[in-house]
Amino acid sequence: MARVTQRVDPVELDDLLERPRRAAIAFSSGGGIEPVPVACLRHAGRLWIGAVREALPAAGTPGRAVLLIDDGRYWFELRAVLLRVRLVAAPQSPPTASAELAWFEAIPDRMVAWDYAALREEADA
Repeated sequence: MARVTQRVDPVELDDLLERPRRAAIAFSSGGGIEPVPVACLRHAGRLWIGAVREALPAAGTPGRAVLLIDDGRYWFELRAVLLRVRLVAAPQSPPTASAELAWFEAIPDRMVAWDYAALREEADA
C-alpha cells in the first residue's frame, strides 16, 4: 500500500532559510500558545530571529519555540520548513538587521519540510 505525501528533505528548501518571505514563531505562554510574526535571516551559518519586543513574553526570551518559514500563495505553491528551536538572546543584532527588534539565535533541534508541488506516492515502511 502506498500513500501520498508532500514531505521533502529540508535541504531541498534551503532557499527558504536564505530568503524567507514569511516567518513566525509559536511558544507557550500563560497556559496557551502565542504566535508571533518574526524577521528571520541566516548569517554566517547561524539562524537569527527578530521579534518586536512587546510581542514577547514578559519573562523575555521564550526559550523553546516552533519556527515556521513558509512560502506560496496557492495550495500547489505551498512549501514550508518547520523547526523546533531553542532561542538564545543575542548580545547584539546581527549585521544588516534592524536594531529595533529583539534578536535571538535559533538553534534547531528538529526540522521537517513540505512542498505541495512535490506531491508523490511513497511506499509504506
